[in-house]
Amino acid sequence: MATVRASTEIQVPVSDVFAFVSNVENIPKWQSEVVTSKVVTPGPTRLGTKYEEVINLLGKKVPTLCEVTEFQPTRRITFRSTSSSIVSYVGAFSLEPDGRATKLSVEAQFTLNGFWKLIDPLFRMEVRKGIHEELDKLKSLLENGR
Repeated sequence: MATVRASTEIQVPVSDVFAFVSNVENIPKWQSEVVTSKVVTPGPTRLGTKYEEVINLLGKKVPTLCEVTEFQPTRRITFRSTSSSIVSYVGAFSLEPDGRATKLSVEAQFTLNGFWKLIDPLFRMEVRKGIHEELDKLKSLLENGR
């Protein structure tokens, strides 16, 4: 399992950052590899919320079911994919208030399965590059009022 970590400071209050990142339907707005993300569990995001994502894995559209595995309002949200035979992943967003700003830290772990393991080094490089680009996009979206 490969792990990628990154962080950024966003000049927006922690409650606003958490509200945006914990709304899983916002994910395609800032994560370029996520084509769609739709909640399938009724109600607001919480521990156990399930959602369907379609991710772009090197040009292939891969559907997966994800579940929120930790939910601490304004502090932390984690999730895991539960259904793809191609890739499994776990992600975590940790938030810390910093005056009127927010320090957002992201950790992503992933495992490619089957013959997809052959491209693991290439995929790992793409994820490392992509996570920084996505945090820059998220920062811009939130600081510029979406």
